[in-house]
Amino acid sequence: MSDQTFLPIDFVNRMEQDLGPDFHAFLRSYDENKISALRFNPIKADDAAKATISHMLTGSVDWSPNGYYYDEDQRPGLHPYHSAGVYYIQDASAQLPVEMLSPNPGDFCLDLCAAPGGKSTQIAGYLDGQGILVSNEPMKNRAKILSENVERLGIKNCIVTSEYPDKLAERFVEYFDKIMVDAPCSGEGMFRKNHDACSEWSLESVEMCAARQAEILDRAYEMLIPGGRMCYSTCTFARLEDEEAVAAFISRHPDMKLIKEQRLWPHQVKGEGHYAALLEKSDADNRYEECKDNRETYSLKKINDKILNDYLIFIKETMTNPKEWRGNLLLLNDLLYMLPEDCPDFDGLHVLRGGLFLGTLKKNRFEPSHALALALKPSEVTNSHNLSSDSAEIDAYLTGQSIRCDVKDGWTLITVDGYSIGWGKAVKGQIKNHYPKGLRRYDT
Repeated sequence: MSDQTFLPIDFVNRMEQDLGPDFHAFLRSYDENKISALRFNPIKADDAAKATISHMLTGSVDWSPNGYYYDEDQRPGLHPYHSAGVYYIQDASAQLPVEMLSPNPGDFCLDLCAAPGGKSTQIAGYLDGQGILVSNEPMKNRAKILSENVERLGIKNCIVTSEYPDKLAERFVEYFDKIMVDAPCSGEGMFRKNHDACSEWSLESVEMCAARQAEILDRAYEMLIPGGRMCYSTCTFARLEDEEAVAAFISRHPDMKLIKEQRLWPHQVKGEGHYAALLEKSDADNRYEECKDNRETYSLKKINDKILNDYLIFIKETMTNPKEWRGNLLLLNDLLYMLPEDCPDFDGLHVLRGGLFLGTLKKNRFEPSHALALALKPSEVTNSHNLSSDSAEIDAYLTGQSIRCDVKDGWTLITVDGYSIGWGKAVKGQIKNHYPKGLRRYDT
């Protein structure tokens, strides 16, 4: 047998007891290299994008229609499409829970433990700009990463919050149609991918995680609308955190029904370990429409057009349909946002991203945001300049250099093979680079 000394002995003993005849096949899976995958973003990606990077891909993920395995040596994280939000690098097994949850356009969705954003961005792809997505991460540093990934994938209808579940549950009673609970867990499914995770594991940590998961599930229950569905998932093998956690949850809430549960084992599929359970809340009293009608929305204050003057000039000069960019505007100090329709009331909550960040109102000018660029399509702007993904020009743009152009002067949407990637400002045949300094590449 191969050397598996990095695995905690208590973990090995429990898995041998749980798996029986399958144990040795399971253990052998730790000798195999990790299997890498990505998921195309339907908000942006099309068949042309898949064809362009087909040389990187090694096959499709059976349970995820937008999921593909890739060759590690190809390093897709360095391809311009990654910067443009055309795809999200995500373990294949981690793509299962959202497929099980199956959000629909128009749903009000909550991703309760959302960082770094894989499942949130997957949900957003299914919503297709319709409905609401509240993506929450209690840890502030992780919430920032979540917000950045929501921005990169060009998502308009997402509110990113950083609160503990009990605070959200006070505000959003029986509110959401679909809830994703990818709970913090003991991380056993990641041992092959991350040996360091083994040092943080113990039988006691499994019990602590199970207790915390029970609290999170109970708060999620309070926020789920009658007739709504919730997907609970972990990346651990511990039954105490998985099947037993779900059974205990249902015993506490008899109006919840288990629709489906599934495990992905690393010795049986191409992916890491994952567990997911789909649950549904009864609507025996036909309260769905009542709860839906009781949803509180954000009360927008009308902004004086004089204050917005520079923004109004910007959309008139830059957008092909300026009227689309006049509604649901929220001004926080000098930062301008466009909230999604029927945006929930988030007063008193810590919000990192209130819908789509449009830009900053500065003295005598409006500075459009990188988030706005990533959310746009070339057809929505009057000025765009396309760069090929295999050109020296796109490399120059991503490192902050100016590029030559033949477009009229003014704000210009830069695209890579037609997919938006950032702003530039055309002046006399040259585009001044407005790609954010913090994202620029200096050593690839």
